[in-house]
Amino acid sequence: MSAHADAPLLSVTDFSLSFAKGEGPSLIDGISFVVKPGETLCLVGESGCGKSVTSLALMGLLPTPPARITGGQALFEGEDLFALSDRRLADLRGNRLSMIFQEPMTSLNPSLTVGHQIAEGLLRHTGIGRAAANAKAIEMMRLVRIPAPEKRFHAYPHQMSGGMRQRAMIAMALANAPRLLIADEPTTALDVTIQAQILSLIKKLQRETGTAMILITHDLSVVAEVADHVAVMYAGRIVETGTVAQIFADPQHPYTIGLFGSVPSLGRREGTLATIEGSVPPLDQMPQGCRFATRCPFADARCHGEVPPQRGFAEGHTAACWYAPLELNVEAA
Repeated sequence: MSAHADAPLLSVTDFSLSFAKGEGPSLIDGISFVVKPGETLCLVGESGCGKSVTSLALMGLLPTPPARITGGQALFEGEDLFALSDRRLADLRGNRLSMIFQEPMTSLNPSLTVGHQIAEGLLRHTGIGRAAANAKAIEMMRLVRIPAPEKRFHAYPHQMSGGMRQRAMIAMALANAPRLLIADEPTTALDVTIQAQILSLIKKLQRETGTAMILITHDLSVVAEVADHVAVMYAGRIVETGTVAQIFADPQHPYTIGLFGSVPSLGRREGTLATIEGSVPPLDQMPQGCRFATRCPFADARCHGEVPPQRGFAEGHTAACWYAPLELNVEAA
C-alpha cells in the first residue's frame, strides 16, 4: 500500500467547541481523530457525550452563534472544514461529504416527494438535467432495495415506512459517491431486523464505492459489526481510541469497561446487569481533571484535579486515564 493510500481522508486535531459566552468549560474539549479512505470510525458513548455535536460541526450545520469553534482544525482532503466559507461548505455537503441523520421523518422535507429530494442533490452538484437526475435517483432507490422505485419515486415521506425512509436517506447521501459519509445513529429508530438490513446495506455500498464513514452510535453490537477503528467519547472528550479488536479485547479506560459491562448477554442471566452509576455531569459542574472522575470507581484526588494525557499501549491504542494500563496499576494501588 502506498504512503498516499495511508494518508488520512479526514484529520481532526485538538477540536474544541463552546456554546457559552466568554470563559468556561468547552462542550467539546480538544478531541483528535483520523479517518482513512474506505475505513469506518465509530464514535461511541452515551447520550450527551458530544458525538452528534461533533458531526454537525464537521458538516457546518451548527448555528453560529451560539456555537463557537474555539480551537483546532478538521482537514478534509487538505481543506480545513472549520475555516471554509458557507458557499464552499455547501459545495461539499451532499457531494464529497454526506450525512445520514438519525431520524429521517424529521430530516426529509414532508412537502416534497422522496424522489425529488434524492434528485435535488444530483442537480445541485453534477450539472446533469432533470430527466437524468430523476433516472439516477430511481437507480439509487433500486440500489438501496426500495421496492418498486419508479412508484416510490413519487411518494411523500409520510407514505413510506421508517425503514424505507432510512433507505431513501442512504440513497440521498450516497447519490454523488461521497468520499466521507457521516451516519448519526442511522438505525436507532428501527426494529432489529430492519437495523441489520440497513447496516448490511451500508457496508455493501461502502465496499463498492470506497466511501469512508464516521458512524455515531451507543450500540456496541453495531460497533462490532461495522467498525475498523473506535473512538470512545465521554463528556466532550475522547477517552480511548483503538482498532475494534483492541477496544473489545483489551479496553483500558474505566468508562469503556463500564460500557461493556452494561451490555446484556445472550447467555444465561445471572445476577443484575452492571451499570455506570450517575450521569454525564452538566457543563458547569465538570471536574477540573478527568471528566469521568465523578463516576469512576478508581478516581482519586489527582483524577479530580489533573487532566490525564492520552497514553499509548499498542500501536494506535490509547486511553486518557492516570491508572492505565489498568491491569498493572489498579492491582498495584
